[in-house]
Amino acid sequence: MMGQTMRVLGDDPAVRFAATELKRYLGKATGKTVTRARRGEARATFTLGVCEDVGVRRPRGVGRDDDWVRVKAMGAGYVLSGSNGRSVLFAVYRYLEACGFRWLRPGRDGEVIAKLRSGVVKGIDIDDRPDHAYRSVCIEGSCSVEHVIAMIDWQAKKGMNSYFIQFDQGTEFFRRWYDHADNPTMEAEAYDSAAMVARVIDAIKQRGMRFERMGHGWTCGPIGLPGEGWDRSGKVKVRPSQRKKLAMVNGTRGLWKGVPLDTNLCYSNPTVRAAMAKSILAYARDHGEVDAIHVWLADGSNNNCECANCSKARLADWYVDLLNEVDERLTGAGLNTRIVFLIYVDLFWPPLKRRLKRPERFLLMFAPITRSYLSSFKQAAGERVKMKRHRVNQLEFPTTAAENIAYLRAWRKQFKGDGFDFDYHAIWACYFDLAQVTLSRTLYDDIRGLNDIGLQGLISCQVQRQWFPHGLLMNVTAEALWDKRQSFKRLVDRTFDDAYGRRGAEVAAFFVEMSRLGRPYFEPVHMPERGAGRIRAGLRNLKRMRELIETMAATTKRETARQSGAVRQSWRLLGTYLQIMRRLVPAFESYLRVDGETRERFEAVIDYVHRQERSLHAVFDVDMFVKVSRWRVHEAGEAAGATG
Repeated sequence: MMGQTMRVLGDDPAVRFAATELKRYLGKATGKTVTRARRGEARATFTLGVCEDVGVRRPRGVGRDDDWVRVKAMGAGYVLSGSNGRSVLFAVYRYLEACGFRWLRPGRDGEVIAKLRSGVVKGIDIDDRPDHAYRSVCIEGSCSVEHVIAMIDWQAKKGMNSYFIQFDQGTEFFRRWYDHADNPTMEAEAYDSAAMVARVIDAIKQRGMRFERMGHGWTCGPIGLPGEGWDRSGKVKVRPSQRKKLAMVNGTRGLWKGVPLDTNLCYSNPTVRAAMAKSILAYARDHGEVDAIHVWLADGSNNNCECANCSKARLADWYVDLLNEVDERLTGAGLNTRIVFLIYVDLFWPPLKRRLKRPERFLLMFAPITRSYLSSFKQAAGERVKMKRHRVNQLEFPTTAAENIAYLRAWRKQFKGDGFDFDYHAIWACYFDLAQVTLSRTLYDDIRGLNDIGLQGLISCQVQRQWFPHGLLMNVTAEALWDKRQSFKRLVDRTFDDAYGRRGAEVAAFFVEMSRLGRPYFEPVHMPERGAGRIRAGLRNLKRMRELIETMAATTKRETARQSGAVRQSWRLLGTYLQIMRRLVPAFESYLRVDGETRERFEAVIDYVHRQERSLHAVFDVDMFVKVSRWRVHEAGEAAGATG
């Protein structure tokens, strides 16, 4: 029998990488090598290339930057093609999934490798394009360069097409990992952010993914202040020439709470806008690898300039002036780099006077950071609520989904171009309820509602290690963005069946119930006011949680011994989750009762996860979990003080 061969057409780096991946994984599955077809050989088993290169007709309306996957039988093998290089890579992974491969988590222990006699599995035919154009992840949390590259690799395997590095080098997020400042069981490590970002860019470009960069920081660097993170050291010195460019708040120009990144500028000052626009132009010239540059203002709120000139217009009007000046400079330089503008905190209120002169340059980013995750965009899309009154530096921000949508609609009356949600499901809320099913359902409904509110996708601003205790939240992100028509039940069933084998339904039911039981205290119960009914319900539910944990512990012990490979690792992670919950349930009991033991009990949880971090780091951002846990401690302390 002749061996299986591969022909690769075109010179797209992502197509070349796709060929490498197909060869690697089929080799694991069959124990045989797929070889390159010889020059002049009539037909190969697999032919890979962008659609025009392999003679596949491109669908009408699908451009070079639109994603489309085609897997088509040809002779005794397949053509694996798509609309661009990354879509060819997607086609390879879709073919492998159809053969039985699964990507439960990043890394080898998350791969389910199919066992095949032949690399050709008959009956596969895929002709598919995503429902959303923007399917991206933004760096957040605490992460190493290996964590980021593992995320990018998993994204490509699941059909996500973009990655976003906040700031220039993402230093803040690497620092949190390599300093290990909050974990006494780990020692600080040396790191070089610039060198690590170069590796990240190589991984992005190897896969043909879109690359976005910057965001916060333009209010710092252009006037000579540090802007690579939230420096709260208080050591930043402001020169007089810099101070006059800072926002005047309560009659004073200075750093907002000592943090440059949180400090707004005097945007009515033409010199300030010119400095920012000039810096953005220089950045675009120097970074041709970037597809879109995010131009955001400061990360503070209710801290905008109150000088006489700035008071003549809304913040959003001055922001649009800046954006137009950026566009003029980029256009003059012949650069077509896209610019992402931000609807966030004080910028939720749209401009009254100014408009973007060339809207085709821009992408809208809707960032509802003050929202609740107990209601979704899909549920609220039909509601009509009024925006709150605009009062400079006395703004009240929206919390419900319906309220947030009202502000988006106000902006949408002025800007008709593409836009996407920039959301935070997987940065803090994922640790409000560690079972994560309630949150996953909200995320699913949010994604299904994006088109209803005029958005074309999602950038998930999130921790890079979000596969603990399971991968449901990440699977919902990737798969619902590609296909919003599939049911939530189907996503749950597939996620847990793939991860836990024959007992997948049992594990799914366990997490569904744990998440339901934790819902009363998903959000703070003591602040801004005491939720007595939720506290009573939470205390009742904790007893049932204890019973579920002990029942599942026996099953987990048996299945961990019985399973192998990636499925065994899923059960091991479940076992660790149960150990955490044995400590977390008493901590939540103290939190709900405000009984004086809240801090001690949460610190016991924190001590345990710190000691487990070496084995969990690939899937669990311990640093962010600890931060959220200490928010609960602080909340209970405030409540005790209020009642004491």
